[in-house]
Amino acid sequence: MSRLWDQSGKEWGGGSGRILARDFFLQLLDLEVKRGRRYQNFFCILVMRLNQLSNHDNGTHQASCYQKLTHLLEDEMRESDILGSLNDNCVAALLPYGDAAAGDITRTRFEGSLKYFDFKNEGYEVMIDQIIFPMDGTNTSEILKKVSASGQM
Repeated sequence: MSRLWDQSGKEWGGGSGRILARDFFLQLLDLEVKRGRRYQNFFCILVMRLNQLSNHDNGTHQASCYQKLTHLLEDEMRESDILGSLNDNCVAALLPYGDAAAGDITRTRFEGSLKYFDFKNEGYEVMIDQIIFPMDGTNTSEILKKVSASGQM
């Protein structure tokens, strides 16, 4: 995927391939909230956070674990899902039209794929939180509070 820039010349991409930068991801999240309110659509957000298990390596493996997580996310999620970087240890996947059941299925499938990656040996674990519109919030600020709390942005 080629890189995209906004009118000011700021790059939209937040990492490898499909992972969007935080600001652009949050703009698209706002649009999904507006679309969801207007057309009464559900959507689901999966927030994946790398938690350091101990002072195993003083964080030296965080970058490689983050890169593994983003590559896995790109491989496992649909092309129509919106992927974004929230900070150095947290990424999110916005699943348009995904209700709680679809989010649970996607989360379970992703957790199954995580078993094949040895994050714990590198001192990290992946925590996944699920946020559902409109159950966890009915406007952008409520959803952002949940996303921020999940990602500890």
